[in-house]
Amino acid sequence: MKNRALLLLPVLAIACTSNATTVAAGQFTAPTGLAATGAGDRDVLFIADTGRDGLRALQLCNGPLLLDGGIDPADTCPSGEDRQFVPAPIRVFPASIETGDRPMRIAGVRLSQADGGSAGVALVTGSQTAPDGGSAGSSLAIVDARSLIETQSSGGVPRPVQYLDLSGTAADGGTLESQVVDVVAANPVDPDLDIEVSADAGQPVTAFAATRSELVVLDVALDGTGFAQVPTIRGRCTLDPVVPTKLAVVPGDDGQVYVADGAGDGVVSVQTGSVAGGPCTTDRISAGGRQVRSLALSPRWYDQDASGQARTRPAGELLMMVVEPLATAQAGQTLDPGGVLFAGTGRGLVLKGVVPIPPFDPTKDVAEPMQPLSLPGNGLTREGTFLRAIKPRSQPQPPDLTLCTAAPCTPLCAVTGCTPPIQLFELLAAVSATDGNTYIIEVPLRRFVTASRYTVANDQGLVPTIDSTLPVPYTPVIANPPVLTIDTTAFEPGVTHRAFWRAVWHSQIPALERRAGTVTQPAADTLRFTTAPANLDTWRNDPAIALAAGDVVSFAAFSLAADTSPSCQDMVTSETQRPLRFELTITDVQPDHLDLQISSIVYEAGSAADFHPEACGGEFGAVVEVRTAGTQPWLVFEGNTARGRVADQGKFIAHERRFDYPLSAYDPGDPASVPPRLPQAASANDIAFSFQFSGPTPTIPSSFSWTIGSGYAPLQYSDILATAGLATAVYAYSSRRSPSRVFTSLTGSNELLEADPSILLSLSAAGVLAYR
Repeated sequence: MKNRALLLLPVLAIACTSNATTVAAGQFTAPTGLAATGAGDRDVLFIADTGRDGLRALQLCNGPLLLDGGIDPADTCPSGEDRQFVPAPIRVFPASIETGDRPMRIAGVRLSQADGGSAGVALVTGSQTAPDGGSAGSSLAIVDARSLIETQSSGGVPRPVQYLDLSGTAADGGTLESQVVDVVAANPVDPDLDIEVSADAGQPVTAFAATRSELVVLDVALDGTGFAQVPTIRGRCTLDPVVPTKLAVVPGDDGQVYVADGAGDGVVSVQTGSVAGGPCTTDRISAGGRQVRSLALSPRWYDQDASGQARTRPAGELLMMVVEPLATAQAGQTLDPGGVLFAGTGRGLVLKGVVPIPPFDPTKDVAEPMQPLSLPGNGLTREGTFLRAIKPRSQPQPPDLTLCTAAPCTPLCAVTGCTPPIQLFELLAAVSATDGNTYIIEVPLRRFVTASRYTVANDQGLVPTIDSTLPVPYTPVIANPPVLTIDTTAFEPGVTHRAFWRAVWHSQIPALERRAGTVTQPAADTLRFTTAPANLDTWRNDPAIALAAGDVVSFAAFSLAADTSPSCQDMVTSETQRPLRFELTITDVQPDHLDLQISSIVYEAGSAADFHPEACGGEFGAVVEVRTAGTQPWLVFEGNTARGRVADQGKFIAHERRFDYPLSAYDPGDPASVPPRLPQAASANDIAFSFQFSGPTPTIPSSFSWTIGSGYAPLQYSDILATAGLATAVYAYSSRRSPSRVFTSLTGSNELLEADPSILLSLSAAGVLAYR
């Protein structure tokens, strides 16, 4: 293994500030899956080191702190081993627990020895060819956490990794597709602290594994000596037509498992007791027709009802679904990014199904389902997890050493410097993204946490802005230009995106900036430009571009074709030296040709009126530039996406896809009014802004350009030194020592981040640790 020193990341991007601390080196290569389990006097966080075909094991002391925050002298977990990786025999390197090719997913199973001591097991997917010769990709690796900890002090050899082959037989006697996709364990949860604990001595823990075709229920237990053994298969059933992508269980409950469907709609749940061979009996929760890549179930959480009475909300009441982008593009819109949906499972007060848009109450109101929460900039959401919700108490109790007597009690430092009072929330979730960031969501209000909400009054920090000089700049600079006026009253936080916009008069049509073909003259006043492939109907049928009669063509290049006469050669030579000097109006658009009116020719200022296509009696070759003109000569762009066309003196309304519900209050609308007033957050109210043209009509291709900005900045953390972050797995961890931590695998930059939400933006404490 290559020798690398401990790496200190001096700068971490955490919203508007940064901090870092020295941590252990994991020497990762493409880390992915994460899961923790117990091992004696500590927990072990396993990280799938996918590029190295094994696991890393990070030690986390879990003994409760004293009420003053000090370490209990009776705690046997050495501080020097806390947040250090289990070492290899050459102790300057972290140990690599070899599990087979490409480990991806891990489940931590919490068990107890006969004397009550913690002894955990890790179940690992992704083994393409297990050493015991199981079917390719069908084996679960079983890793004993206790022996890893014990042998680092005794100098012995850890227990060997064991394997369980999960390949199954189809009803027709063939072999089912058995590559293991995911595995999850239903560990017990402390009924008072809401923290995972070890099962009682001698009691197995239920785990679930999904192959590409089956759901398998496992009983995981220790052998007679207190070490890991191969789990027992309790039952299995076939998932078809569900294509599983991820599994999740209700914290502390092994009665059912939830399966994300990567091919159908949403998520299905399967009762454990119903798994007895044959097809699985499923109950589906829709995601509005979307495929789901990741899911998580809410822990127990705490709030108050409308009258201020304290409520305890049951675990598993809410389902978080990270949905895939839609496969079909919509003309005139940026590509759908997918995002995060929340749904009721029917286990608590929240009605089953995707929760409604705000301000409607998910416990009683039936209204339009929420749209996916997505990132306002570049990046796609990948995986999500719920954070532990802190229970209100009359006295502090470890790990919750700060007194909070009434909900909300879950702290999150959402303002730079963590200026008191620290913001408190009822229920939080974290979601990783392809941009390398981890984002925090305030679940009951279906919105990303944003710092500006707490630093600028009345949501004014969320309002979009025009980040350009006014009036909107016009290019080229002329004495009496047209005017573009933006209606800022239409700005809608959560709909209006930060983006660069252009409005171009006689714009080049995207992908038709240069098109080669041949030109003939079928009639006295007509030139026909014929081109291959015959796909001009693509632009004709696109509602944002709408290529049609009235648009224009300019010639960028000429060449000889059938007619090689001297007069044709002279015309081609002359025009080749003067490209793009005139426009011809299109009179007809067909898939394979454009008809152009010769008498409509408009020369640029100063150019001689001497275009003579009749000099080539047969045909000539040409490369043309197709431009917008006619009744809607302006083409509007968001970034590089054509959004639509607009007339001279016309008005353009920019519709955008909602990405968040950030406001503190929303108008519920009034269906009884005439006409009915829709809810403010309804998907039909998707106007981001509008603008109006006025003043003179341009005479040459020209444009306006401006930038829409916003104070809206969702709370996030990442490593700004990681140019290829790609955050994948995100894992919420709590223990009797740590109230709440969030671990994120940065697969693209070979590192692991650990965040403490309560001091996330602190300037004096380590809100984020980086392991590389």
